[in-house]
Amino acid sequence: MSKSRRQKEILSLVQSDQISSQLELSRRLRARGTNVTQATLSRDLRELNLVKTAQGYKLAELLNRSNGSHHHLRQVLSQLMTEVAAASNLVVVKTFPGNAPSVALSLDNLGWKDIVGTVAGDDTILVVTRDITQARAVKKRLMELRSP
Repeated sequence: MSKSRRQKEILSLVQSDQISSQLELSRRLRARGTNVTQATLSRDLRELNLVKTAQGYKLAELLNRSNGSHHHLRQVLSQLMTEVAAASNLVVVKTFPGNAPSVALSLDNLGWKDIVGTVAGDDTILVVTRDITQARAVKKRLMELRSP
């Protein structure tokens, strides 16, 4: 099976059903006649920009549509963010593995004047502010967004 066809199968599955793990996704693909290794599946998920949420795999761009409110961002942060710490003019945000890019994009889309920019790894985001006061303010706002 071609990569393109396999990735279409993956998208079809995650858009129609709640798929909560790579193992489950692999089993569903196998049931459809597609055998895939874990490494290939991980690479496909990354290339398709799918992130794991409490409701299963979702397209990252769907998580970043805020429609002018913070409700959706609050939901994303409560599901994906695990820690927030201020250090000098930086705020360090920890996420579950593989979710930092999606959360960083959400933060960039907020348009907060205190945030100069973000840098995302796999599970860690550096939020850059101009000074210590702004870093503390951003940390506080993030913690408030994260709270139910």
